[in-house]
Amino acid sequence: MHAFLRAMGVAAWIGCVLTLIYQGLTWVFTTSWSSLTLMDVSSNLLGIDLTSLLQSLPIDYAVKATYVLVTTELSIGLWWAGAAFFLSALVSKVVFGK
Repeated sequence: MHAFLRAMGVAAWIGCVLTLIYQGLTWVFTTSWSSLTLMDVSSNLLGIDLTSLLQSLPIDYAVKATYVLVTTELSIGLWWAGAAFFLSALVSKVVFGK
């Protein structure tokens, strides 16, 4: 489990760096910074319809989740996901001792 969580953390941080490279190259060639939010990526690239998933949540959670998905850049989300995976790996190593 520890190795899997570490690998997911590394994959998330590699995704973050690749996203920033893509955005940097886009900026170099088009002179505009492309905004890749979590909502854009989930709907356009992954084909997940998050709006239908958000409808099943209570209204206060749906509003908060929508705000986070619309305003959070993909690179920041991937960085925090990587940090969470590494923290989970550390906690599992301390708790389970393997």
